[in-house]
Amino acid sequence: MVRTARRGVGARVGHAGTLDPFASGLLLILLGQATRISNVLMGLPKEYDLTVQFGAISSTADPTGTITTTGGSVELRQVAGALERFRGRIHQRVPLTSAVKVDGEALYKKAHRGETAETPEREVVVYDLALADFDEKAQTARLLARTASGTYMRALAEDLGAALGAGAYAASLRRTGIGGFSVDDALGPDELSPERYAKDGAGILGLGEALSFLPRYELSAAEARLAANGNELPDVPLGRFRVYGGDELLGIYERLGDVARPIVVFPRSV
Repeated sequence: MVRTARRGVGARVGHAGTLDPFASGLLLILLGQATRISNVLMGLPKEYDLTVQFGAISSTADPTGTITTTGGSVELRQVAGALERFRGRIHQRVPLTSAVKVDGEALYKKAHRGETAETPEREVVVYDLALADFDEKAQTARLLARTASGTYMRALAEDLGAALGAGAYAASLRRTGIGGFSVDDALGPDELSPERYAKDGAGILGLGEALSFLPRYELSAAEARLAANGNELPDVPLGRFRVYGGDELLGIYERLGDVARPIVVFPRSV
């Protein structure tokens, strides 16, 4: 997708978070100065539409791996009852097919060579997990999830199957939201072009609008000069916020102690 977005663009192009090869849905593409807010956007909550296949396991916890049937089966009441233990703060083991590095090498490279490794366990947060549909004959459940950044939906499907003793993997996955961004407002791959980027409209956001989930703080002329040079700002609100000098977005600052420090400083227009 990023390769498609980069065609004909004379500016840097990046993204805020990847999608698994088998997954579909929302991906935030960043152009020019927007590439500098990638880490800010990647920290936003995610929303997913996940289909879990019970009665089988996968070497990759998704349809791209080697599928082995277990003979296990589940009932609606079992699935609904088990979801509670997967809400809130939970622990997940990082999938072997992830980009997380162990011993200096990405795990997926080891997996491609057929190697195994002890993957790290992490605490993640699942804000909400709801059962949208269950097909007892097909042994599939459709789950709607809202999670903190860093939650692995493949691992959630796999762990749910293990908890029910039937085995499971993520049969399909669609990311429907990132923070306040919705897949319903997104452009399709065939709509990505430099001509489209130059126009305002659905799917194209300026920096200020893309960061509108952060509070806006208006700076005095003296403060604006400090912010434009990336200096600390005293006497400003706690937390993370956008700073403006007039109508110009100067950067993102965060105050945790006595002063606010810059997370990103944007160059001033001439």
